[in-house]
Amino acid sequence: MKYIFIAGIIILGIFLGVLYFIPLGIEPLTELYFENHTSLPKHIFLDKPYNFSFTVHNLEYQDVEYSYNISAFDVNDTFMFELDSGSIYLVNNETKTIYEDFLKKEHFDKMKININIKKNLIGEPEFKKKLWWPDPNYPMEINIHFWIEEIVGTTITIIPD
Repeated sequence: MKYIFIAGIIILGIFLGVLYFIPLGIEPLTELYFENHTSLPKHIFLDKPYNFSFTVHNLEYQDVEYSYNISAFDVNDTFMFELDSGSIYLVNNETKTIYEDFLKKEHFDKMKININIKKNLIGEPEFKKKLWWPDPNYPMEINIHFWIEEIVGTTITIIPD
C-alpha cells in the first residue's frame, strides 16, 4: 500500500509538472475591422471626396509589423486601382486606426474596396517556449471589404426637330 501511495504522488507530480508547461487559453490573433461600419459609403458620385477608416488590433502576444494594402476591384474581381499602402508596427494589445480619403474620377458600375493586411511576427512570445505547436490554419493575411456603387445623375438629351 505504501508503494502505491508513493507511486501516486510521483505520477501526480509528473502530471502537474507537465501542466505547468502547457500554455492555457492562449490563441494569438489580430482584429481587423471598419470603424463605424454603418457609415461606410455605399453610393458615391464622381469627383466628390469620401472617406472611411479601419482599425488593426494586435492580440498576438508579441510585436507585429503589419503591411496593409487598400485596393479597388470590379464585380469580376479584376484589379482597378490601389488607394493606399503602408505598414504599421504594433506591440501586443496595441491598436491603430487608419483613415483613408478617396475620390473617384472614372465611371464604374460597382466596385469592392478591399483592405488586406499581412503579418510579420517579431520575436518569440513566452508561451511559444512552452509545449506549443503551431496551428496549421493560422492566417498570416487578413482581408475585409465593402462595396460601392456609382450614382449616375439624370441626363437630358435634346434632339432638334
